[in-house]
Amino acid sequence: MTNFIVKKVAVLGAGVMGAQIAAHCVNAKVPVVLFDLPAKEGPKNGIVLRAIENLKKLNPAPLGNKEDAALIEVANYEDNLDLLSGCDLIIEAIAERMDWKHDLYKKVAPHRSEEHTSELQSQSTISYAVFCLKKK
Repeated sequence: MTNFIVKKVAVLGAGVMGAQIAAHCVNAKVPVVLFDLPAKEGPKNGIVLRAIENLKKLNPAPLGNKEDAALIEVANYEDNLDLLSGCDLIIEAIAERMDWKHDLYKKVAPHRSEEHTSELQSQSTISYAVFCLKKK
């Protein structure tokens, strides 16, 4: 059996769950990229930036240190999917709409690295995980 070492994580979806998953990655000193749709107004990564700001306001706080919010890399599905190739783990945390999930998976699939380690769907109502062992 080989050890599964996560060096970088991508979280797909910057809602309450996705943002808090990203916060816990940062707490564990694992670099994380938080993705969401490009904003229709303002900065293109505005949705993710607002989610990160909201993490600082939550009680109990998901971040061990509020300043660590700056360690979450912001991204959107339109411009930054290439960042997925450097991630060992991709966690999907978007709304429970199968059509949205299928569209997202179609976008994400071409950008996964051949050495990609694992994908996890985090939502509770559709509970399954797909694990792809890293090639040696």
